[in-house]
Amino acid sequence: MNAFAEDDRRRLKPLVDRWTDVFKRDTVIHLSLIGAITAATFQGYLKDRIGGPIPYALADLAFLAAVFIWFAGLAIRRMPISGPGRLPHLVLVLILLPTFYLLHPGTPLVIEIAGLRAWAAYPIGTLIALTVIRNVGQARAYIGVVLVLCFITAIYGIMQYLEGPDAALDTALGSLRHGSSVYYDITGTSRSEFRAFSTFTFPAPFAGMMVFGMLLATGIALGSGCRRRTRLGMALLIPLFFAGMTASGTRAALVTLLVGLLVLGWYRGLRPGQFLLIPVMIGAFHIATLLTAGRVTERFTSIITSENILWLRAYAPITIAGRALGESPFGIGLGRTGIGVPFSMFQAQPPGFFIGSDGDIGRAAVEMGVFGILLIVFIVFAIIPKASQAVRYLKAGPNDDVALGIGAVIVSTSLIIFIGSPLSTAPHGMIWWIFLGIVLKLANLKEQQEEDFQTVPIKTVEDD
Repeated sequence: MNAFAEDDRRRLKPLVDRWTDVFKRDTVIHLSLIGAITAATFQGYLKDRIGGPIPYALADLAFLAAVFIWFAGLAIRRMPISGPGRLPHLVLVLILLPTFYLLHPGTPLVIEIAGLRAWAAYPIGTLIALTVIRNVGQARAYIGVVLVLCFITAIYGIMQYLEGPDAALDTALGSLRHGSSVYYDITGTSRSEFRAFSTFTFPAPFAGMMVFGMLLATGIALGSGCRRRTRLGMALLIPLFFAGMTASGTRAALVTLLVGLLVLGWYRGLRPGQFLLIPVMIGAFHIATLLTAGRVTERFTSIITSENILWLRAYAPITIAGRALGESPFGIGLGRTGIGVPFSMFQAQPPGFFIGSDGDIGRAAVEMGVFGILLIVFIVFAIIPKASQAVRYLKAGPNDDVALGIGAVIVSTSLIIFIGSPLSTAPHGMIWWIFLGIVLKLANLKEQQEEDFQTVPIKTVEDD
């Protein structure tokens, strides 16, 4: 058994395979995880208005509460960390390897701990999900929370874009934190365009959240596990999320979305219903064009017209990784790229202390050297294929709407490892690792149900 003690179930309310089941089993853990995701989504908004550690602490403390209660429950009941096959051991390797780098000299411990949080904290979400997720209803609750957060941040981001930078950067902290990151230069002119960042620190995380929303909504719209009106509602959300992504002006998000849609098509197979999404996407692009007065067309088509743009985005982190490995083969310490490090700590260090990298591959090489690169390879070639296998196993059942969206999010986001840091930033990394545990647990539950069905004896006339 891979959940908390069976004896405890007798005194709890029965599960009915609905989203409300998160309030019937391990409620505090579920609410802590949901609270952590929610607080991390609005962390940038709070940081623009509240100085100090409070904006960081809200999400981190909620996540740590879930970890503590989960681990305490296992310890009290003397239960092992459970999961399909050797997956728990693989995840533990991802957690323990960066932990050893706390012994690396030359970096202040507080920065090392912040860097460790970016590497090792969120994978624990996979282990928690493998324990506390008991049915697809609870999985749908997490998807619903993410979609609601996407809806709120999309509306806020679009309004922010329409109001312009003066309204968006109306606080001293906000102006200091964002700076030029919320603008992009318009090709062939001396003008720049404002990029909405919604409740996040930068435009790119806002766009990433919109991609999560579009892929989850598309998975539900193409799935068969929900009623028709639910699927229609999800289809209507796609243009809204696309408009939010457009307002961010983030081209990498468009690439991630296209990859995610291809992954969805691969999982789902060619079905007539998929053609209904074509007018939805055309409408989404039309709305985005009107929103930006046509400027988005030039921005997004530059991915195709400019031959070097994708290569340049990937070239920089690879170059940083190569140079870092040549100078320090075993890394210079956790947190030295500044990713995961609070803004106040970042400002307190002298110039040149942090070595920036746009991608996780560069971050891994700078902070942990060859062991960091091995860690990235381990995630891409050992962890992600297991998730893809689980999705293919689930897509043939009635819960394909959950599997399709989560599978597309997991696989497409892995592409951004080379040009971004999707697995370490909040809330994206938190959501990604929890989703990984959810889809693996659902596949494990389905496998157990099929095994139990096959072992049930069939009563015959001779038995009577």
